[in-house]
Amino acid sequence: MQVPAGWQVAARLEALEDGVAKDVLIARQLILLLREGGEVLALQGSCPHQFARLAQGQIVKGWIECPHHRARFRLSDGVCGSGWKLPALKRYATKLHEGMVLLPDPLVPLS
Repeated sequence: MQVPAGWQVAARLEALEDGVAKDVLIARQLILLLREGGEVLALQGSCPHQFARLAQGQIVKGWIECPHHRARFRLSDGVCGSGWKLPALKRYATKLHEGMVLLPDPLVPLS
């Protein structure tokens, strides 16, 4: 498979179950991948509070909850929910190509 210029392979699409978060390590950064219907999301994989692995948290109605302190982050934009004053999770562009999930190379968050 020829990976398009400016992209890198993160995971096989078939390895992502709908509604189940998965950790991947890209450029020494923990990234959370999540398949929601036909869309694949890529977000910062660790909580900005104490760096817990968010893929181990619960996903409920469009939010992911930190497994350590229950801070919640909206999956659509990474914004932290009420009760916490934490920075939004970094989000990354994704691209599907020949059954693979691709992330930008270099790994640069969306603005």
